[in-house]
Amino acid sequence: MDRKETELKKKAALISLSIGFLMFFGKIGAYFLTGSAAVLSDALESIVHIAATSFAFYSLHLSTKPADKEHPYGHGKIEFFSAGFEGAMIMIAALSIIAYAVRDIIIPREISRLDTGAIIITAASIINLLLGYYLIKTGKRTNSLILIADGKHVLTDSITSFGAVAALILVLITDIKLFDPVIAILLALNILWTGKHLVRESIGGLMNENDDKIIDDIGKGLETVRKYHNDWIDVHRLRYWKSGDKYMIDFHLIVPYYKSVAESHETVDQVEKRIIESLGTKQVESLIHLDPCNPRCCYICNMPECGSRKEPNSKYYRWDAKKITSLPTYDIDDVKE
Repeated sequence: MDRKETELKKKAALISLSIGFLMFFGKIGAYFLTGSAAVLSDALESIVHIAATSFAFYSLHLSTKPADKEHPYGHGKIEFFSAGFEGAMIMIAALSIIAYAVRDIIIPREISRLDTGAIIITAASIINLLLGYYLIKTGKRTNSLILIADGKHVLTDSITSFGAVAALILVLITDIKLFDPVIAILLALNILWTGKHLVRESIGGLMNENDDKIIDDIGKGLETVRKYHNDWIDVHRLRYWKSGDKYMIDFHLIVPYYKSVAESHETVDQVEKRIIESLGTKQVESLIHLDPCNPRCCYICNMPECGSRKEPNSKYYRWDAKKITSLPTYDIDDVKE
């Protein structure tokens, strides 16, 4: 991994953690001033942010360590554990907020100094909004799920803060105190949805769930190679999985049976280069299984000169996610027939 990217990730995580502590003290102060359930929900969200970001910082440190004897594929999978942990913490916070708000509906509490509380929470929400966009932008730039998950959490925190401000203003204007716990419940439901999404994404990553967009990007790279180099015939059974910012890819590549090992190796190098370009990262490790062609491949082969051709090239396929992850083309066509 690029050292500059690693430092960028750690810097972003430290900024997030530092601001998390600042936000918590500001919001808990606002809660003691106002006694508002909506403000309490915002303060609880900040506690979750601190706990989740602390774990994320450790995960970030671990994920950047190089592969070793015990972990030959590296430590990148910890990113999915981190995102799942953060999602679970968000969901626990949401349920706690709902419990507090329901209690306040049943047994209303006195709330005061709403104007001061609104000012504090507004400032916190603006800071969190900027921090969330910064974390997501840095996460996408460095291909870090940890920072993206943390950024989404902070944006959720910002929405919670704006909601808390809305609750305070409504109570201040109307003197209807019921607005406070009701808005707190609505905010908690939004938080619950964000947490569920992060947990779902984490499970998908740990189980190596396919992302058709990534496979389509690989397919586009292969199409580019085929346009300028027609010394191979077909791709099938492509699979990939992701560990941190590293992609592990394997697939079968059909080449003319009469090509030497050296010639086929050169073809593989061309294909690997295009895959790296299509994914926009050098962190790619591929394992390509070479298959020799047979007479059943002739109708999909576009090699201009071949002394062994049994029939002319008559079909062209676009190599999208469905095509390159399936069986060899001639096997699929045989089944259709």
